[in-house]
Amino acid sequence: MHQLGVILAGAGLALTASAAPQQPADTGTTVYRKVVPSTVWIHSDRGRGKTATGSGSLVDKGRRLVLTNYHVVGDVKTATVYFPAFEGHKIIPERQYYLDRAAQLGIAGQVVEIDKEADLALIRLERLPAGVAALPLARESPQPGQTVHSIGNPGKSGALWVYTPGKVRQVYSKKWKARLDERTTISFQAQVIETDSPTNPGDSGGPLVNDRGELVGVTQGGALDAQAISIFVDLSEVQRFLNRRSVQLLRSETPEQPTRAKPLESQDAGKFFSAAAWKQLAPAAEKLLREKGIDLWIETLPTPPNGDAKKIAALEPAEREKRYRQIVEERLKDKNFNGVYLFVTKSPSLLYVVVVGPCTKDFNPDFGAMLRSMLIEHFQKRQFDDGLKQLIEMTLAEVKLVEKK
Repeated sequence: MHQLGVILAGAGLALTASAAPQQPADTGTTVYRKVVPSTVWIHSDRGRGKTATGSGSLVDKGRRLVLTNYHVVGDVKTATVYFPAFEGHKIIPERQYYLDRAAQLGIAGQVVEIDKEADLALIRLERLPAGVAALPLARESPQPGQTVHSIGNPGKSGALWVYTPGKVRQVYSKKWKARLDERTTISFQAQVIETDSPTNPGDSGGPLVNDRGELVGVTQGGALDAQAISIFVDLSEVQRFLNRRSVQLLRSETPEQPTRAKPLESQDAGKFFSAAAWKQLAPAAEKLLREKGIDLWIETLPTPPNGDAKKIAALEPAEREKRYRQIVEERLKDKNFNGVYLFVTKSPSLLYVVVVGPCTKDFNPDFGAMLRSMLIEHFQKRQFDDGLKQLIEMTLAEVKLVEKK
């Protein structure tokens, strides 16, 4: 199952009241989860069996524009771009996975704009994966001492979508030269960000972001003859590049349609909710799908599927949660799911909340845990209708479809 997002498990309802409180998410982890769905791996065919690879980020969803370095694409007019795939809540980082599925996962693109001097380029893709979001630009360039984060695809690493933290050393104007290939040397001049990030070939073109996950720069390269010096093209150059008249004249496309025509059909076979409370779910799910492309799907069952209730009830808590994780992944498989899924069984009493898909960029990283805690509290008090009502309100408010109360 290739989904984007986070699976959050709820232990047995009778056991979770004393569970340890959720720890605050690490800033690097939070930023990575937010930024990585918009980060890409780029292949540029240079002919004679040679392929240059690099990184990039989606900066305009409507026009399907990916930002990268000029030196990643060179003077070639086409490129192939890969967005990350996920298995459950985990990214698939092995590069061979993408190479083996190039026909399905590779997206063709046209290089529509370049700036050789500032080492920037735009690739316009034929299509986008469902639900993917553009990376927002920061309001201003970073300051010396500020924490920054980058994601790239270093050629010497066995993994793709590699995270690198760093600190800004300085922001300044720079002139420098670099070799594009065996025969070509390029001169660059741009406002740059110098950091202590350990970047590598293959990271080029990838995003440099602040703690809010906003783009502040584009990875350019590292100083091979110095320690802890990496160079990124500054936000000011990116803004100037995107504001070019030729870029502004690129036509926008029709807004992306939802991944499905109507919401997935929820069911309350476990008979947890009253008819009046259940009636509130359908219009909320329709609104989320229509206006945000986000799924809201709830399933309650009297017992787990496949008739193995007794077997699951006899398992230790950790093994029981593992089995429920498998059940949830099986139910979401091949549904191209993008949203909030609640799965509950009455016997044994277990609850799972899933926040999965590209929409995780629209949710607080702790949102799934917040839903789980709220639902468990209401369910233990047998306030099932109140729990359902609050789940709907919290989900709509989180994506700004209603005001938070």
